Amino acid sequence: MNNPTRKGRGAGAQQGAQPRILWDESRIVSVYANVAHVTGNREEIMLLFGERQAGPAGQDEVRAHLKERVVMSPLAAKRLAIMLQGGIRDYESKYGLLEGEAAPTTQQSPMPAIRQKPPDHSIEKLPEKAKALFQHIKNLDLELGYERSFKIFEKTLLTNRFLLGFSKKSIKRKTHEKILDICVRMDMPDTFQEDFSKRLSEANYIHFGFEEDENTSVYKAYLEFYEKIEKEIKGQPGKSDPFFLHLGFKWDAADNSKRVLTRYTWYPSLTVEHILQRTAKILDPQEYEFPFGITKGIVEIAARKIPHQDILYLEVTEEGNPRRSFDINAYRANLQLADLYPLLSKICQHYSIPLEGFHNFYDRVKTKAFGHLSGGISRSGVDFLTVYYGVEGYTISAH
Repeated sequence: MNNPTRKGRGAGAQQGAQPRILWDESRIVSVYANVAHVTGNREEIMLLFGERQAGPAGQDEVRAHLKERVVMSPLAAKRLAIMLQGGIRDYESKYGLLEGEAAPTTQQSPMPAIRQKPPDHSIEKLPEKAKALFQHIKNLDLELGYERSFKIFEKTLLTNRFLLGFSKKSIKRKTHEKILDICVRMDMPDTFQEDFSKRLSEANYIHFGFEEDENTSVYKAYLEFYEKIEKEIKGQPGKSDPFFLHLGFKWDAADNSKRVLTRYTWYPSLTVEHILQRTAKILDPQEYEFPFGITKGIVEIAARKIPHQDILYLEVTEEGNPRRSFDINAYRANLQLADLYPLLSKICQHYSIPLEGFHNFYDRVKTKAFGHLSGGISRSGVDFLTVYYGVEGYTISAH
């Protein structure tokens, strides 16, 4: 997740949050290192930094001049590992994939790094409309981020839901033409095609999606504007205003006259307290005590793992219907769905979902990474919760 931080007061008061560090640079020493090693024991982790010495190629061993040894507690080392992972993802989202030994994989901001393994089920098992979407994207011949989700509301569990995302930079030639061709093949409404095309040049990530319920199938196309936001933040350091991050085009896969435009607004660097305050305006705790309590519980679990700046909070609006919702992204907390099972089982009980039926699905995905929680009031006026999980790499080859 690309998440610029904002300095502010009150963060240290949050449970699990880290205090803001004020750096004293009077004794700073900078060293260059092109080789590193990690070692340690139960009490401490040691980071060794050095410079590889020149020598003949093809040797089994090379010499390195050790320059610095940094000793850390295991907990501090884990925090450093999380920050390094985030730094590499941010770098690759701007400058491209780093090739070489143990190169991390690319990320779809604000998604996590993509895991390099295929999904655990075949495209052939997907509904026909979903398989068609995969086929439409086939000619791009690139690796996609494949994220799934399940949505729960009263007596309903929907699991046929996914997003396929990629960086525009990954398409080398005729980028806009190829993306718009997919929109046409998906039978995107003409008015949407016009609006999508106008905004496409501003976007840096594209996401296509599908969801199915008992009666309908819905196609989705999202434009993401993170790089535009990043430039604005760099031009105005410390700016904490909300940003328009995603624009979602959604239409009925069988009748594209049924359509809706969805706007996603990012509120950066909110404290846990402020996240819950904004959530409470969408799910009033007096009226929606249970879904608000579940949301609060998941946010607090994530906040014990990561600083509040790493929790991405968005609000979602649509014109012409009662929908109002939020999206709370906590991929950086490195939680599995299994870590949230007590809360997930309570969700099923509250919304009258038989646990046996839920377990048939849950047992296949419980080791997947928890991504983000969406919740609020749906277009039909009922409260819901949606869990997104497990971004994985997926290549649909044209050959």
